Formats: sequence, C-alpha cells, structure tokens
Amino acid sequence: MKPLSILIAWMFAAPGWASNGSTPVPPCESHPCSIDATVGRVDLRMHNKAAQDVLNGVLHDATFWQGASHSSYDKKLYDEIRLKDTSSGYVPMITGEGDEDYPAEVVADIVFRRNTDIPRHMSGAKAVVNLGSGYDSSVGAEYRDSFYLLDLTVFYGHFAQRMYRKYDESQKQHVMWFEKLDESFVDAATWAAYQAKMTQTIDNLDKRWAFNSIIEVTDVYGMFVVTPGEELESRVTFVSKLTFGDGTGFIAKVGSQMPMVIKAGLKSGFDACVAIARDEKHKRLGSPAP
Repeated sequence: MKPLSILIAWMFAAPGWASNGSTPVPPCESHPCSIDATVGRVDLRMHNKAAQDVLNGVLHDATFWQGASHSSYDKKLYDEIRLKDTSSGYVPMITGEGDEDYPAEVVADIVFRRNTDIPRHMSGAKAVVNLGSGYDSSVGAEYRDSFYLLDLTVFYGHFAQRMYRKYDESQKQHVMWFEKLDESFVDAATWAAYQAKMTQTIDNLDKRWAFNSIIEVTDVYGMFVVTPGEELESRVTFVSKLTFGDGTGFIAKVGSQMPMVIKAGLKSGFDACVAIARDEKHKRLGSPAP
C-alpha cells in the first residue's frame, strides 16, 4: 500500500544523536547541526504570510527545532529526519548527501525544473504537469507553476504549486521554496489556461475504482536548501508542511499528520529525488548511471 504521505514526498544532521530512533533534538553544541548551518541571508517572501514566517524561522532562527523529535540514519541517502509539532500540525525536515557527489547547481536545477520526472521514480505520482513559469514581482524571484496528481490508494490527491528559487553566493546556498497556487497568483486568462490543463489531467486519470475520491490538498508549503556537503559535494535539506483541512475527510485529515506516515513519504521522495539527480549527473557527464 502506498503511504498517504506520498503527497509530501516531492516538496529533501549530523549523525550520532540516535540510531534509527526518535529523540528530542538537543541544542547543537559541539558542532553545528546541518540544518542549522543553512542559516543565511536569504529572506523568503511568499503570498502565504504564515508559510513565509515558518520558512524564514527555519532559515534564521537557531531555536526553531528545539523540542522537535529527531531520528538519524546510517548508510542511507538521507541521515536525519526531524518533526516539529506545531498548533497547526507537523513541520517535517529530511536532510542528506545522497550516495555520490552531485554538483549543487545540478541538484538545484533538478529540484526547480525536473519535478515532471517524479512519476518515473514514484509509483504513487500519477502526474506532475508543468503549468507555466515567469517572474513574481511580489516575491522577487523566478517561479515555476506545476500541478500534482497523486495516488494515495484509498483516494487521489491533487494540488497546484508555485516554486521559487534564489542563490546566495556569500553562503553558497541554493534555496527553492514553494507554496500552494491559486487563482489570486495570476490573471484570469492564465488561470483559465491552468484550469484547463488541471482538468484534463484529472479527466485522463485511469482510477483504480470508479468510486475513488479525488481530494484537493488544503494547503502545502516548504523549501529545499542545497548547501556544500560535509563528506560529499552537496547536502540537500527539505522542509515541508502539508494540511488537509475541514471537508477533506477523516482519513486525509488525520492520516496525513501521523508521524510514521510523514516519515515514509519523506524517505520515498528523497530517494526519488536522488535517482533523478543521479540520472541527470551521468547524462551531463556522458556516462550511464550505475
């Protein structure tokens, strides 16, 4: 059965505090935790001001993860997962360096431009459709708009998303952040074109059972941060927040906030992103991926 949390899989620490267990995150004393090392000068702007506050808190507030649960992993593509319990649900984080050297600019391009490859590597992703791109003057960054349609076994989930990106040369830090997209982001003609693509994607879905529901995610936001790695060339940290609100059903609303479900989705998505990065790296090098 595919985990419900596949919804948050695409939206990516130091080892040693625990061994595949879960404990509260201690203050980083002897050395900086990798997620805390992402603190930089990039201030994120978003249409969703609550999301903006959370993501900037992750980037700039060294105390953000205090009290969060923590699991560390050996011999995985990722080495740490954190879950911060908030009044509106969990804010999860996963971080790692993959299994080989990936140039930071390759990773950033993949996150920003290659999300349409996700269905090739994740069986639960039925479709990821590019809607459009441009420059958002209210945010001050280039963007890509996408539509996601996902198979969650007992129902299908969908949402439209806008992703932005910036690069901070002084910190050697790529930041790609995203939020749920709605009609207020674009003009009426553009939204009509987007709706046509989204409706066509849903209409073309070959559902497992005719009575399967297709449910829209209430809210989603998060970010990828790519920084220099400690052992390999790049480290990717992924933070995400997903919400099924009132009217979406008990399974969606409660199931999406179960820690084990959230972790399963994060792991699956991280593995898929590394697979895409591996393919792209070896394609650019002119050699087959191992």
